Amino acid sequence: MRRTVTPAAGGIAAAGVLLLLIGVAAVASSRPGHGANRIDARVGAYTLALTPKSGTILLSHGGAAALRISELGGVNLVRWTRSVTHTGAGWTLSGRAPWASFRLELTATSPAGGGRPSGDALIGLTLRVTPTGDAPADPGPDVTLVHEPAGALREHAAAPPVAGNNLFLSDAGLGSTILYFANYTALGRYFDRTQSGVTQPNFPYLRAGAKGSLVGVSGSSFGYVPPPSSLASLPHGKATVVVSSYLYLEPAIPHTESGLASAYLRALDTVDSTMGRPSVPAADWRSLAARSAADIAAPSNWVTVDGHRYLRSYVSDTRTAPELLTQAGVLAGIRAYEARDDTSVPFAATLDADLPTFFDPAYRTVMNSLPHDPAARGESWYFVDNLISLLQLAQVGDPTAKALLLESAGAVIELAHVNRYAFPQNFAYSDFDGAGSQVEHDVAGGYAFLMLGLYDLTRDARYLDEARASIAHVAGTGFDLSYETHMSAYTAAAAQRLYTMTGDAAYRGYALLALANLFHAVRLWDCTYGACVKGTGYHTYMGLNPLPWSDYVAMLEQYEAWLGLQSYLRYARNEPHYVTSLVEGFVRYSPRTLQYSLPTSLPQGAASSIAGEYPFVSRNDLSRHIPLEDLREGEAVSGAIGQELYGAGGPFMFAAYAR
Repeated sequence: MRRTVTPAAGGIAAAGVLLLLIGVAAVASSRPGHGANRIDARVGAYTLALTPKSGTILLSHGGAAALRISELGGVNLVRWTRSVTHTGAGWTLSGRAPWASFRLELTATSPAGGGRPSGDALIGLTLRVTPTGDAPADPGPDVTLVHEPAGALREHAAAPPVAGNNLFLSDAGLGSTILYFANYTALGRYFDRTQSGVTQPNFPYLRAGAKGSLVGVSGSSFGYVPPPSSLASLPHGKATVVVSSYLYLEPAIPHTESGLASAYLRALDTVDSTMGRPSVPAADWRSLAARSAADIAAPSNWVTVDGHRYLRSYVSDTRTAPELLTQAGVLAGIRAYEARDDTSVPFAATLDADLPTFFDPAYRTVMNSLPHDPAARGESWYFVDNLISLLQLAQVGDPTAKALLLESAGAVIELAHVNRYAFPQNFAYSDFDGAGSQVEHDVAGGYAFLMLGLYDLTRDARYLDEARASIAHVAGTGFDLSYETHMSAYTAAAAQRLYTMTGDAAYRGYALLALANLFHAVRLWDCTYGACVKGTGYHTYMGLNPLPWSDYVAMLEQYEAWLGLQSYLRYARNEPHYVTSLVEGFVRYSPRTLQYSLPTSLPQGAASSIAGEYPFVSRNDLSRHIPLEDLREGEAVSGAIGQELYGAGGPFMFAAYAR
């Protein structure tokens, strides 16, 4: 457990796109870099130009600064263009370089409506190459800021591993915010033909170790770079899409966090809507939950301590120390499922009876472990998450959970006060002091969500005051808000609710900030290579990194984020479509994508029966309807970490609440 396609209907038209393409000239030329091939177009507030001498595509905004698009990076196939054909919404550039023939489809539109300001520009790039000889050395990023000093380009959000197919930047000289988005969905054949994939990092990500992204920034250049050495592996004589990317530019740079978050969400939703969402089959979660209940009941998943039976945290877990995170989270899902289906899960009574054993009277709170330890230390997100699980149980009428929650409320408030709402990764239960520890910023929002729940249960105004005091501490975190990403979802829900209660626009800004952080760690692409298309296949669209620097999808964090965003939507009735569209997409697709975290839903060979991340978890049982902690993609094998009983509340929550 962590401590430290079928496109949807509508496409561009559904986004209310206004085409502003004027001054277009396209004439054939027989020599690369010379002749009359030209593009000169107005796209929103921008000018798009292809000039014969430079052999590059320039995007400018009335000044000297410009973005130079050069596919593939330093290889620059554009300079070998022989013909340019105007195709309505854009152009097709064709040519032949010494090592390959190519076809570059370039689209240029100005999205309007749906809360988007006028003047925005959306540039689409799809490059197909047919190699005829040896490819040159690995290219660099395909977009460069020119006529600006070094360091002028500002990166607001670097791309996290695997989920991170996009960058958010700005440049004062260009007077613009910029989203670069690589469409990995369209690159499945490339990854298959080159035996590569999105797990191969070109650009590092903070705290991710050796993991990283295929998109990033290098000096004044940014964009997508194919996996290392893969370009040379392309088969000769076969046309392959090697680049599929979008550039979204807005002719303004917001000066507030909420403004930047809103601009990011607006750009992200525009691209996502333009591409169209994949077709992912719905899951029969009621049936899957019943099978999960039967599999969880297997004796090997339980451990007896001091006469009490507890769920282990993993299949094959050899530890004898149970965790509240597992008992309360699974029970919360089961109680919701029982209420929804008017059914009964036999071991639910055992889990409920065990909850009080996690209460430590010396510390006046439930703890994640037992028994009492005078030197006990905790982690903030665990503490708050356990109390949220007790809150969920209390909300469906569980008296045991309600009593434990109310008895523990004073301790979590003390944790908040001692640390001034900067929730630490490591604190001592003896005095709740976490001095010197890393701050888990989004726990301030998770705590606010918890306090609002306590306010609903008791109508005690102090809990409402605590929620207001805590949520203010997400300010100033920018795109570094997220620690455990489901806490970011709870942050959005709490902030949006406070906005509806008070009308204070600052709370709405906090909600937008939390959503921007969350969606930057979401896979807005679907796996179309490797095991994803072999046999019965599977999907990863809208899969969430549990921490931004993780590189897999995990049931616990995603189903809790799903619950948090459902709560957000209850208070987001007047939000612009570009915000609610993303959230509704996550709510719709999470139950569909998360079915593949169950090994029984994966094609043969996509998951391993051997786990090796932790010495106390050696194997998985792929016949059981218990989620793998790590759902991966392509040729990366899922289940390397283990099979998480602690996330097994997910199937029951989906059975209860998914529609």
